[in-house]
Amino acid sequence: TNVYTQRQGGYAAATVTLPLGDMTSAQARALADVARRYVGESLRTTVDQNIMLRWVRESDLPALYRDLTAIGLGSAGAGTIVDVTACPGTDTCKLGIASSRGLAGELSRRLGEQAMQLDAAVNGLHIKVSGCFNSCGQHHIANIGFHGASKNVDGRAVPHYQLMIGGYTATNGVAVFGKRIAQIPAMKTPDATRALLAAYKAGKNTGENFLDWS
Repeated sequence: TNVYTQRQGGYAAATVTLPLGDMTSAQARALADVARRYVGESLRTTVDQNIMLRWVRESDLPALYRDLTAIGLGSAGAGTIVDVTACPGTDTCKLGIASSRGLAGELSRRLGEQAMQLDAAVNGLHIKVSGCFNSCGQHHIANIGFHGASKNVDGRAVPHYQLMIGGYTATNGVAVFGKRIAQIPAMKTPDATRALLAAYKAGKNTGENFLDWS
């Protein structure tokens, strides 16, 4: 199925992709019905702004995928580079400097268009975006992270993003902050991201992952 799963002993934890962490009220009600059908009353939110259904029988996964697709929640991509995490940014936050949701949506769209051309080393990366340096989008622990910033250009305040690379978290609880690389004009950030990924693919040694390369 296209549901992201982690299997164990005949059961699976299935992750439902929520682009930008959003779903409609109708989808929420329908998802509650789906959850009751396959896992009882339990739903779990994830740190990546998705929904996890735990203890799904593996034999039920195809039917679960069909039911999720019927309510518009069957998209693939959870846990991959197109599953971009973002805080509200300037949409609703008074502290926001840049439109983090706008950037996250554009990155997800562009990377999704070339998903078939992305190798496994790139597809498994995590991108997170915050509208300011406070890191509500957790940009500081992302493989590729951005936070909103303002830069004076010809006497005008122009929205930029601070690029950070090399952050990550490990299963043993270790968290490593990414390194600050450059400030990029907001409008150029999607192109800069694609250029960064292209540089990694072209310059990495055989078997070298992004964290070691960065």
